[in-house]
Parts: sequence; C-alpha cells; structure tokens
Amino acid sequence: MSAIDIRKWKTNKNIQLIFKILEKNGEETRFIGGCVRDLIVKRKKNYDIDLATTLKPNVVIKLLKKKKIKIIKPGFSHGTVIAIINKEKFEITTLRKDIQTDGRHAKVKFTSDFLTDSIRRDFTINAMSCDIKGTLYDYHGGIRDLKKGEIKFIGDSKERIKEDFLRILRFFRFYAYYGKKKITQTQLKIFKNLSKNLKKLSSERIYSEFYQILLSDNQYDVIKLMNNSGVLKYLIFNDNNIERLKSLNKLIEINHLIDFSTRLAILMNKKNLNKISKNLKLSKDEVFKIKKILSLHKNFDFKDFKKNKTKYIYYYGYDECLSLLIFNFANFPNKFNSKDYLKIILSLKNLKIPNLPISGKDIIKLGVKSGPKVGKILELIESWWVLNNFKPSKKECVERLKDYN
Repeated sequence: MSAIDIRKWKTNKNIQLIFKILEKNGEETRFIGGCVRDLIVKRKKNYDIDLATTLKPNVVIKLLKKKKIKIIKPGFSHGTVIAIINKEKFEITTLRKDIQTDGRHAKVKFTSDFLTDSIRRDFTINAMSCDIKGTLYDYHGGIRDLKKGEIKFIGDSKERIKEDFLRILRFFRFYAYYGKKKITQTQLKIFKNLSKNLKKLSSERIYSEFYQILLSDNQYDVIKLMNNSGVLKYLIFNDNNIERLKSLNKLIEINHLIDFSTRLAILMNKKNLNKISKNLKLSKDEVFKIKKILSLHKNFDFKDFKKNKTKYIYYYGYDECLSLLIFNFANFPNKFNSKDYLKIILSLKNLKIPNLPISGKDIIKLGVKSGPKVGKILELIESWWVLNNFKPSKKECVERLKDYN
C-alpha cells in the first residue's frame, strides 16, 4: 500500500458527505477505477467519481434516502446506484464478483472483499482503489503499468475478452489515452480472432467506446491498429480513409475543437454513411452534419473562403465552417502549410459577425402585406447587404427596400 494526494477530494463537501453517510458502522467505501487512475496521471479534464462499497445496494439506497439525496438506479441489479448531490454525480457500486458471463452481460454475486472485486475488473490500471485518507490499494500493479504505458488485462486476456467482448474496444480506448508500450503481435492476433463477436454487442455500447477513441490525440495510430487487427471493419467497414485521419496530426493544437462527426466524415467512405449510421446508431444531428460537410465540400474554394471568411460564417456558422476547413485540409494535406492553415482557423473565433439591421417588421411598415412576399424581399435585401460587405446601415437598407416595394 502507498498514498496518493487526494486534497482536491478532501476539500469537496459533497464527497465528504457521501463518505460520512456510507462509512457508518464499520462499513468501507473507496474511490475506484477511472477516477483513481486519472488522479494519478493528473488528467485535467473532468471525470466522474466512482465509488465501491461493502454496503448492499438496498442499504445504500436506504441511507441516501434518509439524508434526502436524489437517487438514480440504472444498474441496480448489478449493484449500482447513482447519488446526486448539488448536481454532482457519484456512481456507487457494491463490491461484487462475476459468477456467469455470456460475452455481453454478467450475473453477479455481492461480496465484502475489495481484492475479490478487483479481480473481475478488466485492466490493471482500472483496478486501483483509494480510501478517504489517500491510501492506495493496487492489487495488480496498476501504477507500474500506468507508468510504462502498458494496457494489461487482469488474468488471461483471451478469457477476459470472452466474458465481455466490448473489452476489445475498451483496450484500444485506454491505449489511445494511456498507451506507450507497443502492443504485442500475440495480443493483436487475439483481438483479430475474437473481433467478429463485436457484432453481438449493442450499437450504443460500441458507439460509446469508438466515440472516445476517435476524439483522442492518438486517434490515427490507434485506428490503424484497429484496422490491421481486423476490428475496425465491424464498426465502419474496410473501405475507409485512414490516411486522411493522419493529416490531423498536423493540426494537433486544435484537436480539442474537432468534433466526432467531422472526424468520422474524414475517416469513413461516404457511400457507407447509411450502414455506419445503423452500426453505430448515430444521432440525427451527427448524420445531418456529416452530410452537410460532404455536400459543402463539393464546391468549396479555400481561396474564396480566405477572402470572405465573415460571409461564410454568417451563412453557415462557426462550427460548420470549422468542420469544413478541417475536412478540406484532411483531403489535401500537402496542398497547405499547416501553420498558416492553423492561423486562419484560430482567427475565426475573433471575427465579429454582424446582424442584418432590418427585419420583416420594417418591410411591413412600408406597406407590404404580411406573407411570403415579405420573406422574399428580406432575402433580396440580405443578399445586397452581404454583397456590400455588411456595411449598409439600417437607414440605407430601408432606402434600398423602396426599390423592391
């Protein structure tokens, strides 16, 4: 056992309250899994606080209700309860062991032993726990593997994957964020042999893992590994554009600005959009954005964009213009200087986008009856106003209206 710095948790009143409630009568509760791992690596992004407890789920609920704490029970049969205190969520799970698995779900039996609970977890870096005093419990060498950048299964990797085939994707997800050590050919071969079982999983579970992989800074290398080990084809098919994804390494400074839909549009073959949408259960907004990017790019002229940045953002919005520029760079990475391209992208946020100084009410005031004609006149005025670089004032726009009345 060793100690870690948990000052940020000790000063959190919500955390202190939850431990005070759960640790009565000799029961024990610990921080568990991802939150411990991310605290150790000092990950800056917000992460959820997961807790493991010796208390049975019904007792957890009883204690929380007594203190009038809001409760959600998404995985009650597996021992999980979510407590919400001042809008902060805490996922509280009773210690357990898997007694039967089918590659997707597990039947569990509750236990009071933290070591037993740790054995059922997937990777060593996810099995660490920590008490409220900061004492770290690392039964499987998680800190060692975290430092080495090795994503290591607890036990035999083949057998652990057979318990839940999602662990194939989880491996690549954690490798994308924490991996340094080269994955062995033996391990990649195991993934290849078992990857067909991904078809047994729900689209929602697959999407959740793939989403996080594609948003990582290490996306290209990991996606390439997934492709070479025969995993990627079960998500987005074989005929994809992985090398286009590589170009995003040149724009690493703005990686945090590039959304999932834009990355997927770059990676996928557009003819597969409908099938991929079904495979991953993409949202209507995601499908709409991908289609919009593909459509706008057909006639996209980068030189014209540089001259008329304000015009483009006025008509299409900042997010769509950002996606369009990134998609364009990914298609022609050798055509542009990445530093100059970055400057243009970063300059977009500072642009002040003007508002059309008149509205339909101004047109009606001039005697035009309310109806379709008002909208048509407004469109004509807007086109004239944009053509004149957004400079005409309200007075000038009203004067111009007389030509259309």
